[in-house]
Amino acid sequence: MIKNLVIDNIALIDHLDLDFQQGLTVLSGETGSGKSIIVDSLAFVLGDRADKTLIKYGEDAAEVTALFEVTGDSPVIAKLSEYGYGDDTEILIYRKMSVAGKNEIRIQGKTATLAILKEVCAELVDIFGQGQHLALLNEKNQLSVLDAFCNFNGVDVQLKTDYAPQLAAVNRELKSYGGSDSERERLIDILKYQIDEISSANLSEEEETELLAMHKRMVNVEKLSTALGQARQMLSGENGAISQISQSCAALRSVSSLEDTANELDTRLQSARLEIEDVSSQLEDIVSQMDFSPAEADKMEARLEHIRQLKRKYGGSVAEVLDFLAQSKAKYDNLVNSAERIEQLNTQKNKILSQMYALSQKKSAERKATAQKLASRIMQELNDLGMRGTHFEVSFNAEPTLEEYCLSPSSDGFDKVEFLMSANVGEPLKPLSKVISGGEMSRFMLAVKNITAQAEKIPTMIFDEIDTGISGNMAQMVANKLANVSANKQNGYQCIVITHLPQIVAMADVNMYIHKFERDGKTHTSVDILTDYESRAKEVSRLMGSVGEHAIINAKELLDWSSNYKNSLK
Repeated sequence: MIKNLVIDNIALIDHLDLDFQQGLTVLSGETGSGKSIIVDSLAFVLGDRADKTLIKYGEDAAEVTALFEVTGDSPVIAKLSEYGYGDDTEILIYRKMSVAGKNEIRIQGKTATLAILKEVCAELVDIFGQGQHLALLNEKNQLSVLDAFCNFNGVDVQLKTDYAPQLAAVNRELKSYGGSDSERERLIDILKYQIDEISSANLSEEEETELLAMHKRMVNVEKLSTALGQARQMLSGENGAISQISQSCAALRSVSSLEDTANELDTRLQSARLEIEDVSSQLEDIVSQMDFSPAEADKMEARLEHIRQLKRKYGGSVAEVLDFLAQSKAKYDNLVNSAERIEQLNTQKNKILSQMYALSQKKSAERKATAQKLASRIMQELNDLGMRGTHFEVSFNAEPTLEEYCLSPSSDGFDKVEFLMSANVGEPLKPLSKVISGGEMSRFMLAVKNITAQAEKIPTMIFDEIDTGISGNMAQMVANKLANVSANKQNGYQCIVITHLPQIVAMADVNMYIHKFERDGKTHTSVDILTDYESRAKEVSRLMGSVGEHAIINAKELLDWSSNYKNSLK
């Protein structure tokens, strides 16, 4: 149970320090006074989403601290010990959020993650808000409610942790072989086409380099021919470099008898002339190759375009296309020679599916047996809440054959359920969403939560405005049921209820009155514990909507009746 809750800077609350006790604690007050803020604060410290809009205006951060006390055999202690938080029966939880988005969580003073916080607190408190009315009308959630009561003896664990992963692994490997026979044949055909297309192209990186260079020369042929022709003319044309060197050599030879170095210089010039003649000859060869025929140009362009198409389809470069070819050949060989392995996998898959189907049948049998017990329990609870003559039933879909199950196997089994109800004798059973009123829904949820709490042994139940659509005698019956639940001291139940009903307020073991007030131009929320008889009578009278002396008398009569009723439960 929760013993203490400290709230700082949440919405309209500056600082609030609340002590709780076992039994029925009722929070009341005017609409908008901040009753739900206390529940929101508790939900936050238990791991709910950190909503920065809850931080009080003008403050940098908000924080909530909660102190719980559990019995020595509580499953929470095992979880705390598992994560290194000790085995104390008093559990201190702290959470802080800032405007900057930082989030701090501590359990027993030690840092914790949000995942650990949620796992620990799931065993401590069950909060029922108005949104759960709609959630329970959803068929998927109805199956979850039923499962909460079932004892599958490990069948559900086997399905989810053993067979489901095995099936997924087999399916992944089968998918690598193309899936079904028809899909595999299609993949083989695609791979063969790709392999043939790339192989027939006889690609090489060297060829592409040469073709690109040739293409570059072709598009610049006029500029190249002009420049190279000019260079050759300067070397071997009339009065070109070769002619000038020859004349220089003749001049040197004419004075060789007079100058000793003339012969040496003549020899060097002759060597230079030979090198220049070779350059001139090479220039002539290059120029002669510049004459591209239209057919050659078209052929080169077609080849380059073919290479570009293959790169667009299979990779950004010739090297990547060739790598794709190698991988495709490996996949092709693997698929063509995979028949034996595929047969093994299909045999394994069929065995897993048969085992999953058998476990799903066991799971379904447990669900159906539990559904009958649950229906009986819910009708008993509803009878206590004034809904006599109500008939409730859990409807199941027809059990699929093995072949049907194999089409869409699930680790959750094959059951689909729907809650059916008839609120009046003689009326046919219909889906819950079609026949239940707001007031009936509130009582139905109270019945379910009461049974759930007993099954899960969650010590604290919090009801945020359970009185939706309820008034008169029905309100008294709900108050009685809450008293019955919270009076079960041996199970340590604690109920915290936000309400607008005088009957529930009068039934409380502890009354907390929430109210707003203004100070320094700001609105604040405060909580008063109504400990004396007169203040409690005044609050009950306010909720009755009566005024005057007789209103207080009526309120006191309701308080006295409630006190006698609670004493009868002891």
